[in-house]
Amino acid sequence: DDDLRPRLQTLWRLGLAAELLGCLQAGLDAVVAHVQERRQFGRPLGSFQGIQHRLASAASAIQGGRWLTLQAAYTESAADAACAAGYAQSMATAIVYDLHQFMGAMGLTLEHPLHRWTYRVKLLRTDLGGAEQQLQQLAQLSWPPHD
Repeated sequence: DDDLRPRLQTLWRLGLAAELLGCLQAGLDAVVAHVQERRQFGRPLGSFQGIQHRLASAASAIQGGRWLTLQAAYTESAADAACAAGYAQSMATAIVYDLHQFMGAMGLTLEHPLHRWTYRVKLLRTDLGGAEQQLQQLAQLSWPPHD
């Protein structure tokens, strides 16, 4: 049914953003626990300022996406859902890169669960055409063409 399609697409985008952000948060939580325990140069890896900054940046980006997703869930607006999904998809690559950097090769092994979340994130990054498609949809919804 054509009149149901826009609503389903909005809900799909909303679910996409929520799942993507949930996977990123789970990965971040696992990495934070790891860097608190892992020692390098006689101190916890997480005590190094460069690592703290990048993890804080990832946490801020994830929380920003969470708030966008909550806004989209509240309004059920197609534009809000496209914004939340586009934002989550656009920042996922950098966060996944950092999470794996801090885990080293351990993040790719079956002994650590990070790979479960980041492989799912890589798949979700391209769903519904990826961030570019979501942000184009947001622009079209926000600034419709004038006749």
